[in-house]
Amino acid sequence: MGRRGIAVAVAALAVGACSWPLAGVASQQRSQAVQITFTGKGGGRYLDHTRWLREDSRECYASLLADEDLRVQWRITWKGTLAPGAKGYLLRQPARGNDTIAGSVDGSAVRDSCDAADEEPGWSGTTRCRASLDVHENGGLTARPAAGGLRLDFRGPVYESPGSPCQLDIRNDQLVAAVRLDRAALDRLAAGKTVTIPVGTHSPAPAGIKYKAVRSCSHFPHLYDGTEYLYECDDTLIWSGSVTFRPS
Repeated sequence: MGRRGIAVAVAALAVGACSWPLAGVASQQRSQAVQITFTGKGGGRYLDHTRWLREDSRECYASLLADEDLRVQWRITWKGTLAPGAKGYLLRQPARGNDTIAGSVDGSAVRDSCDAADEEPGWSGTTRCRASLDVHENGGLTARPAAGGLRLDFRGPVYESPGSPCQLDIRNDQLVAAVRLDRAALDRLAAGKTVTIPVGTHSPAPAGIKYKAVRSCSHFPHLYDGTEYLYECDDTLIWSGSVTFRPS
C-alpha cells in the first residue's frame, strides 16, 4: 500500500473512532425521564412502665404500664427528568404521583397498685389504645448534584401522634432516607434498565441521617412536687424499604 493509501486508511479509522460512543458517556449526555418510587414498611413497640413511690419508704403504691405496637407503611411516587448539569445531574420538574400511606397503633395501658395491700381508690383499670394514624405531611423529595451523579433525600410520611389514651409519640425523624445515583446507575437507566436501592433502619445511613432503632425514654428517678416517679421506657421503630428508578 502506498503512502496515499495508508493516509486514507488512517483517516477512516480516526473518523470511525470519533463516531463510536465511549463507555459511560451516554449517561452524562442524555436526559432521562424516570419514575421514582419510595416505599417503606415497619413499626415498633412502645413500652413504658411508670411507678409512683412513697416519699418515706420508697415503696411503690401505683403503677402504669403502657404497651403499644406501631405499624407504618407507605408508597410515594414522583415523575421527573434526570438531566446533566455542570457538577453532576439534576432532577427536573419532579411531579407527585399517587401515594399510598397507612399507619396504626394498638395497645393498652394497665393501672394497678404494685401489689400493695392498700389500693388507690379509682386507680386500677385498663385503657385501650387503638387508632389509625392521621397524616400531617405525605413525604417529600429533594435532589442535588454529587460528584458526577445525583444525591436524592427522601422524607417519608409525617404522622400525627395519636394522643390520649395512647402514650407514644411517633418518631417521624426516623422515616427518612437518602440515596446516590452514581455513574453505573446512570448508565443502567440510560440503557432502559430499572435501578432499585434498599433503604431503611438497617441499611447504611448516608451523611446527615442518624437511625436509632431503639430509643431509651427512661428517667431515673424523677421528682415532681414531692412525689417520686420511676420510669422504664423503650421506644422501638424499625423499617425497611427501597427507592426505585424506572425509565419512562
